[in-house]
Amino acid sequence: MLEVTNAGGEWQIRVIPNKYPAVTLGLSDILPPASSALGVVSQLPAGAHEVFVESPRHIQDIWELSVDELVQVFQAYRERLRFWSTDERICHASIFKNVGLAAGASLEHIHSQLLALPDIPPAIATELVGARRYYDEHHRCVFCQLLDEELTHRQRLVVDTGSFVAFCAYAGRQPYETWILPRKHSASFEQLSDTDTRTLAEILLQVVERLRGQLSPLSYNLLLHTAPFRTTATDCYHWHFELVPRSTTLAGFEWGAGMHINPLSPERAAGRLYVK
Repeated sequence: MLEVTNAGGEWQIRVIPNKYPAVTLGLSDILPPASSALGVVSQLPAGAHEVFVESPRHIQDIWELSVDELVQVFQAYRERLRFWSTDERICHASIFKNVGLAAGASLEHIHSQLLALPDIPPAIATELVGARRYYDEHHRCVFCQLLDEELTHRQRLVVDTGSFVAFCAYAGRQPYETWILPRKHSASFEQLSDTDTRTLAEILLQVVERLRGQLSPLSYNLLLHTAPFRTTATDCYHWHFELVPRSTTLAGFEWGAGMHINPLSPERAAGRLYVK
């Protein structure tokens, strides 16, 4: 599907279909209907499920990649998003990485995944509704406003490169949850330039390295939030990464109420991660 090679022709990144897809566009892959008193048909939802094999070396985490290698990973993300944006059946694509058993990783070899869907996922849809409401009321992107406030008060700041900003989320679901946003307003990750992929790689490596200094072993989910394809929300939405370390276990209240209890304030978390 996609292969990135070096000057010697050796592969560096491969993007392949997931062997056990959660969604499918191929009719041959749909599961046979299951008998049910309720008449429910069991089948895979529509969509595409891909795996990014991020290195030929048997390594497990981002911190083991060089900046150049991580740049290639982000460029592969961008190219697959651009590919799926041309498919009229697909409305949105989510890219995510699971690292460590606590984060749901089933393979040790470094990789991430893409799910291309015909609908907007609920988390993105909720962000879009809130972003549009804020823009209509204040005539400004709420994420740009958030960046300005974080940079002004600097209580939750982790890294500021000038092009990208990392800060501990105000209402993080887990201790040390960190968001990374581009300073320049942009709704879609596939618009990212080659220059910005390098700066993004540098800041993400810094964040992961600092998290490793606080959490051992470090398990986390890295989640890319980007606008739907063919969106009308380019004025109000702002793509970003959410890095969610998995250091506490979801229990009865979290599952029952859909709310999260975070025992570490974002200000204290940032104080431990920030390096002057």
